[in-house]
Amino acid sequence: MLRWHRTIALLLTASSCLSAQLTVENPKKLDVSEAQIQTMFLNITRVMEAEFHSPGALERSFRVKLVLGETPERFTIDDPYGNGTIYMERWNEGKFAVSTMRLAVQHLLGPERQKKMLAEVVRRTRENAPVAAGQLRKQGVSPPLLGSDFPPADPCQAGPGDIGLRRTPCAAVHPGPMRR
Repeated sequence: MLRWHRTIALLLTASSCLSAQLTVENPKKLDVSEAQIQTMFLNITRVMEAEFHSPGALERSFRVKLVLGETPERFTIDDPYGNGTIYMERWNEGKFAVSTMRLAVQHLLGPERQKKMLAEVVRRTRENAPVAAGQLRKQGVSPPLLGSDFPPADPCQAGPGDIGLRRTPCAAVHPGPMRR
């Protein structure tokens, strides 16, 4: 009997923690199980944490509010930490899961991580970006040569557009013996 009471106490504690993460507003009293929604939310966050190798990252501070009976259906990111609100006309597991996953990704890419990634993108772009010919002339550097700037080593190897410009006749190419 004592074991049963501990289980109930544990479930109540867990459900109060979950309720703090997911708030469900259902002003039109749509027929939907809030327990099912909470369970789905918990499973989404656990799968996302596992996929992104971030155990506990969502359970501590990820907050979502679900508003049922609302049109147009959408989700909003309410703060820089990826917490948001999902608006649904009626309950749809797929839409809820996708919207929650998108918010979770936004949460996992918090402001600090986004700044770090942005700095890396800018660094790589500056390192690899093409330079305009005008900039090179200003710096006294010749622009890189293109393949078309070099004459072919063998005029007979030139492309078809150059055939009429050749001054020397090209020998006919005879294929070697055929192998059987």
